[in-house]
Amino acid sequence: MNLIFTRELKAELADLEQAFKHSHLPWWDNIDNYVNRLKNDFTWVILPPVVMSIYKYTGHNRQLSIAMSNIFRNCYLAHRIHALVKDDEEGQQHDRELQFSILLGDYLFGYVLKALVDTRADSQVDDFTQMIAEVNQGMLVKHKLSGSYEEVAAKTRAPFYATAFLTAAQLAGYDSEICKAYHKMGFHFGMSMELGQAPSLKQRAQFHVHECEKFFVKVNQRNNIANSNLERAIRDLHCHFYDRGEFAVV
Repeated sequence: MNLIFTRELKAELADLEQAFKHSHLPWWDNIDNYVNRLKNDFTWVILPPVVMSIYKYTGHNRQLSIAMSNIFRNCYLAHRIHALVKDDEEGQQHDRELQFSILLGDYLFGYVLKALVDTRADSQVDDFTQMIAEVNQGMLVKHKLSGSYEEVAAKTRAPFYATAFLTAAQLAGYDSEICKAYHKMGFHFGMSMELGQAPSLKQRAQFHVHECEKFFVKVNQRNNIANSNLERAIRDLHCHFYDRGEFAVV
């Protein structure tokens, strides 16, 4: 997919990289080893510009958009590090590497809580807690219940997008009904993105694109913003599923 909307966030994404590394300087050499494993992880690549787009769309300034992108990136990294821990039946070795992975994941979640306070977004702690709990449930669906690709994506990937949209709306001071619409829009946006990784699920991805578009029309009646980054991102999705082939991050 030709993700045109990400090109217009080059400067912000460059600042995010600096902020991300700077925030973990004492641990960076160790964290970088895990980051390198995620270079081909679609969610890792696309989540930051999506967070920036929804925060910009809801009227937040550049600084907060970058800060929240950094927070969501750290949440996802912590999740992926903890996901490396397997069951004993899967041959998990109880060694120093296991202990470090658990401690590092916990450290990153702790950093997220501190960062929310530092950015004066601590009112969103409950939403992040619910997101993390849902993602953990999703790992059970994946490993214990042998869930389908779509079921696993709905629990382990889509919550990051949905929570980003929800927190952006809540921090903008929107009422509960509008915030629910943002949450649903984020879920469908995330699902269309993630299901785009499985060609066999194209029709299901199309369904989520349509749902996302419907919620965007609803919320944009209030904002009345034309040609925003968010709108271009949704347009990218629509064009991909009706005009083009496989996903490919540009």
